[in-house]
Amino acid sequence: MNRIKVNFHFWQEKDCRFWSFTLLMGQDKLKVLEFFDLNKVLPLTRVNVIRNLWNGFFDLYTAIRDPTTDPKIFKKNAKMWLKIFLTPSTGTPNSDNFVQGLYRPSDVTPYIHVLVFHIHEFMERHKKWGLKSFSCAPVENKNHQHVTQFFRKTLRDGGNGTNRKSAILQILEFENRKLYYNCNNFHNIPNTIKLQI
Repeated sequence: MNRIKVNFHFWQEKDCRFWSFTLLMGQDKLKVLEFFDLNKVLPLTRVNVIRNLWNGFFDLYTAIRDPTTDPKIFKKNAKMWLKIFLTPSTGTPNSDNFVQGLYRPSDVTPYIHVLVFHIHEFMERHKKWGLKSFSCAPVENKNHQHVTQFFRKTLRDGGNGTNRKSAILQILEFENRKLYYNCNNFHNIPNTIKLQI
């Protein structure tokens, strides 16, 4: 990390058995992706496979940001990268002929799905705006608001008993109520005042 000039540390919190580490953001993450020497931390048999995966992702990342990228070539490269990502293990575990793979199909996130199967469509349809106009930030912000709102309550995951509801159902019901009140101008109706006589 010193060689590529990225500040990165491991440390153990007091009274905790888990290790923490510096979170990499922005340009530091890109430097690690492109230049980190995997030989320092991985066996040689893994280095080439993981370096190939990282290089492929870095190439896709730079292609997305390049307005001259051909969407058809991007689609082909993204599918090749997914094939590398989903490299299966081969051979018999715990034997000399075993070669560890990378990831399973269940490890494919929605972001990877969009990268491989939809980004090329966005490139074709929305060339005049470029991909910078498409951001997941509003969706991530909405997700953060929902999770924060839900977990402020004392009954985690809907509580117990016959009235138990899943967390996602409660979040969706809350969002529907909020939309209903906003669309029907209920925010202009004054709150009821209770008087004791």
